[in-house]
Amino acid sequence: MGRLAFHLALSSTLLVLVVGFLVLLSPPFQGLRQGIGLPATLPGSRYNPAVGAAEVVPKSGASEYLARLTFVYHSVFALLVYATVIPLIVRKEMSWELVDLMGAGAVMTVAGGLTYSYAWRYHLWHGLYVAGLAAMFSAGLVLLIRYRPSSFLESNIRLSGLLMLLGAVIGGFLGSSFMEGRSSFLRALIESRLNPDLAEGNSLWRALTAHEHAMLLLALTLIFLTAASLLDVEERGAARASLYLIWAGQLLAALASYTVWPSGKAAHVVITPASLMLLLGTTILSLRARGNSLKWGLVLGNVIMWASVAVPGALVAMSLRKPLFFNPPFRDPAWDWAELAYNVGHWHILLGMWGVTVLLVYLSWPINLLEISRIARAGGWMALLGFAGAAVSVNLYMLANPPRPYSPNPYGNPWLTYLVEPSLTVMSLGIAISYFAFILRIREVPGGMEES
Repeated sequence: MGRLAFHLALSSTLLVLVVGFLVLLSPPFQGLRQGIGLPATLPGSRYNPAVGAAEVVPKSGASEYLARLTFVYHSVFALLVYATVIPLIVRKEMSWELVDLMGAGAVMTVAGGLTYSYAWRYHLWHGLYVAGLAAMFSAGLVLLIRYRPSSFLESNIRLSGLLMLLGAVIGGFLGSSFMEGRSSFLRALIESRLNPDLAEGNSLWRALTAHEHAMLLLALTLIFLTAASLLDVEERGAARASLYLIWAGQLLAALASYTVWPSGKAAHVVITPASLMLLLGTTILSLRARGNSLKWGLVLGNVIMWASVAVPGALVAMSLRKPLFFNPPFRDPAWDWAELAYNVGHWHILLGMWGVTVLLVYLSWPINLLEISRIARAGGWMALLGFAGAAVSVNLYMLANPPRPYSPNPYGNPWLTYLVEPSLTVMSLGIAISYFAFILRIREVPGGMEES
């Protein structure tokens, strides 16, 4: 197996295994977990078996639950970054050492973070997790220095990388500041799950908000631009204009997100229109690019973002303080569980979009399986359409239920039972089909760069 085939197989397999493990930890799979020897519940779990639902805040062990979330999100993020940069490095013919360092960093992050969270609370694993993130930052910095754009689209890619490194520095600040401000930061994290306004006074919480908003926005931009670079894009007319929109949108949205740290929520005055500018640019570019399955996958991906993120987000934003679309206003205590569900669902939609786009990229490069393999094409479209159904219908679960006095987040909700969960099943089957179609052809992958 060549070096490129190894990294593609490693990144895709780790993503499937890690996400599959995390899905297995969800409440519907409690019986299956016990059957294979895993614990039925975890310390600090939000799931309350007495009522069959998830609490807004765990009744005990909240700090442990929030710490586990940190390791989980960084592990998934690290694997997605690793998978995203492989085609960037190889197609620009930089060096295998960069790919190796990025891969080693991702493996260390996942092995350290998940082992520390779920298996062995020994600080060596925490150190491995931190070392992995540092290795990935180093690889990203070298990549940015060596990256030489040959088009405006590639200049946008370099800007995404630069802004992500800036966000990573803020993340490093948070990690190094945690022990000093631990108690107040944890209190702010817990309070923010009930009402984000309660945490506004904590500077570390604002830095966290700035970091996570910008990093995910930029990561989605990066994977979209990576996918677009595989298509035929003539940088003139509407396509050229869309690239200017993307450039300005990601720059303004990222800098405004980082400004949340010193200034708080006032920065959203810039974040929202800048994000819409960015989404408009990616939509136009996907329509103007030339290609077959990958092009239409990117077009549908942008439609999903409008339908499941932009439009619902606008409705919520306009109803946050006054009952415009929601009565009472969305920030009213009656919406506590729904607002948390909306925020959690929002992040899952964005991460899911990143993952599905990585899937489409891997099915298009370096072998265009979307065009030569009916099985791979069917799997890719199943994954994308299943994700579309889940992303849109989960908004109904989050927003279409009438507000009421506090109650735990209901797992038996009909939106989940009849729309969200069947859509996720279709998406999972599509991912499984695509993965096996990809792995079966992995030995046909060319070397990419000169093997050394």
